[in-house]
Amino acid sequence: MSGQTITKTLVDGLEKQASEYTVWDAKLPGFGVRVRPTGAKSYIILYRAGTGRTAPVRRFTVASVGKLAPDAARTQAKILLGNIANGADPAAEKRASRPKRDRLTFDELAQLYLDQYAKVRKSSWKNDEGYLKKPRAKWKRRIASEITDDDVAELLEEIGATAPVGANRTQSILHTLFSWAKEPGRKHVPINPVADMRRRYQETARERVLNDEEIRTFWWGLDDPELPAGRSVALALRFILASMVRPGQSAGLLIPELVGFTGEDPQYHIPKYRVKKRREVIVPLNVLALASVREAIKRDDQGAVFCSWSTLGAIVPCGGANNNRTEPEQQVLLPITRDSLSAALNGRPAKGRRPARKGIREHLGLAHFTPHDLRRTAATIARRGGAKREDVKALLDHLEGDVTATYDKYDMLPEKRQVATILEAELRKIIGTKPNYCRPEIVYDRDNVVPIEQQKIAVAS
Repeated sequence: MSGQTITKTLVDGLEKQASEYTVWDAKLPGFGVRVRPTGAKSYIILYRAGTGRTAPVRRFTVASVGKLAPDAARTQAKILLGNIANGADPAAEKRASRPKRDRLTFDELAQLYLDQYAKVRKSSWKNDEGYLKKPRAKWKRRIASEITDDDVAELLEEIGATAPVGANRTQSILHTLFSWAKEPGRKHVPINPVADMRRRYQETARERVLNDEEIRTFWWGLDDPELPAGRSVALALRFILASMVRPGQSAGLLIPELVGFTGEDPQYHIPKYRVKKRREVIVPLNVLALASVREAIKRDDQGAVFCSWSTLGAIVPCGGANNNRTEPEQQVLLPITRDSLSAALNGRPAKGRRPARKGIREHLGLAHFTPHDLRRTAATIARRGGAKREDVKALLDHLEGDVTATYDKYDMLPEKRQVATILEAELRKIIGTKPNYCRPEIVYDRDNVVPIEQQKIAVAS
């Protein structure tokens, strides 16, 4: 908008709209009032930083509406524009005088949060990294201290359109990030824009438990030669159901963490960094869980149990920046990840030139479930088989929250071993014997073989 003299009456009557707009002053070219979608108003100037048409166009905020009257703001703008005509650049000067921490982009702040807080304090820091991908992509070069609650609300609405639960998780991570960033001694941001924001999406407790028919279909379906997933992923999913461990603990299992692997009391010693409460946990392994592990380990190294082959091509410098060459592709064993378990169940839609890939659930004709639902299913059938609730709770590694738990360090290993045994017995009842996935044998009646010549005559007639 242009051609209007900026007065107090005009400014007071400006209302917010869906997008930002500016009203330009008729008396002083380059001076105007900007109105943001939030309703915030400020006096600004528009100028070229330098001479000629190639000089960059910049905006500079003179003051917020309310701090200066329109006439005073116009006078200040006139002084600034005069300085600009003599070679000044107020926007550049403001950036140069701003403390370094106030110039942190959101992308830089997010990385600081991951390195200095999440990775140090949270065993689930990978989740934080994942939920921060969309905020980092949207606000990559934005100054972190300038991000508002409206910016956050807009982002959450975009995420919530397709992933309501993901929007809630993103909101929680952003709340923690900004709270950490504004702590005394750090103060990368002046306020937490998520502080007073309520959850936008209602969540229901997850209750998915596979029934016996689904368990049998899933268990033996993982042996289907046409299964759209690697064998290590299939074994890791089966390991969750047979051991009751978390998906990340299944995918992250290392060979040295298998204690008594060849003895009568095999155990999985889960290290602190892979446990929520940062303490070591011992999980007894029954025969079914052990079978998945033994099939997966077909080598002598000390790496991960569940690995998959990946193709890598190394780029080797050859004497110049543009003279690099690519080594022939080579196959290397890499550990599977927690995300790969979900990806295998879900499959993926077609995108660009990348074809669609069917997921395990679709291939086996099963309703939606997650890797974590396998853990809930295992706990449910163990309870159904007679395992005590407190013993199942111990194998699930669900801690009590009272003071006594701080002093009671009994590991309940005998009780957990009993639960693992009951779980195995119940699973064997459910899965039964392995179905035959081979093609039926073709039996020929050799006493009634017709020569090819006679077949041709019969067809011609």
